[in-house]
Amino acid sequence: MRKILLVAAGVAGVGLPLLAGTALATAKDSRDATRSPAGFEIEIDPELDARFGPRPVNAVQAGAIVTRRFPGARIIEAELDERGGGPIWEVEFSLGGDEREVDVDAVDGTILSGDDDD
Repeated sequence: MRKILLVAAGVAGVGLPLLAGTALATAKDSRDATRSPAGFEIEIDPELDARFGPRPVNAVQAGAIVTRRFPGARIIEAELDERGGGPIWEVEFSLGGDEREVDVDAVDGTILSGDDDD
């Protein structure tokens, strides 16, 4: 019985700090970058967000627009920016081993331009 208690105490002494450290590291990571349900980073400048208000095309939808236009693309990041006084999403993605970026209009979902204008 005494041996079991010593083993249990030893496991708890090693396991609990390990679990707590992992939980803290995970919590820190989630504050550093906003991940969407789709699994990519979303960057929104609070000033632009306040200026433009709700946008008909959100970051996840912009990512979906890009993946439809570029089959096989993996979205890395969507960043809210502006062009011509209106909101756009700068969408960074990888395709065929290359990293690319296109702009998606946050009002109507049109792909405006980017690294790959074909």
